[in-house]
Amino acid sequence: MNVKQLDPELVEWLSGNQLEGKQHDAMQLLTVSEDGWPHQAMISMGEIIAISPDTLRLALWPGTQTSMNMNRTGKATLIAVHDHMLLYVRLDIGALPKLKEAIHPRDRYEARVVSVRVDRAPYADITSGITFQLKDETASIIRWKETIAELRQ
Repeated sequence: MNVKQLDPELVEWLSGNQLEGKQHDAMQLLTVSEDGWPHQAMISMGEIIAISPDTLRLALWPGTQTSMNMNRTGKATLIAVHDHMLLYVRLDIGALPKLKEAIHPRDRYEARVVSVRVDRAPYADITSGITFQLKDETASIIRWKETIAELRQ
């Protein structure tokens, strides 16, 4: 199935709310490197927010290869597993201005959803994607909440 925007359930999942319950979820953010190869990065629930069904905001560590690729091409693909679905979200990317008073300086982006491809297997349930265990849950969740608050600006 291919659609042009996120459904309400995905918007809620990527709302930036209830991060404690999403602390183990991670997604892949794919870009294309200067030499034409796919570049894969992980993005956590504390670095992304759905502003609307067709707009996401991303906060990346400053100066990463992913940021450089997105600045150069203006494109990325978000890959996520949610509710037994494998999602491929194509994004048109634009840089947001730096926040002068940022608690956690990040390269910030606004992304327009170009398309959402949903894969479901009729013979099996997709049970998980990338997951991880935070080393310092309390500090990470606080940082995520502050980052999400700055993405809302």
